[in-house]
Amino acid sequence: MEYKYYVKLTYFREFGKYYSSGSYVSSKEHLFEIWKEIATMQKEKKLPGLIEGATFPIIWVKVPMHPHRHPHLVIDMSVI
Repeated sequence: MEYKYYVKLTYFREFGKYYSSGSYVSSKEHLFEIWKEIATMQKEKKLPGLIEGATFPIIWVKVPMHPHRHPHLVIDMSVI
């Protein structure tokens, strides 16, 4: 079975100020896999909705159609 989940991302600066948003479609089944996928994109500086090379330490993640959905923060502590 192939999974397709629409993932909404909201980017915040180091001190919690809103910056921008982005989205993409993930084929991962579990939420923790989606969060790990986002953390990898964050480390590679290839975040959806931003120019390549941009990175933000705080990303608010929502996966509205996932059966176990709940908001989640992905935080890169090496930047803060």
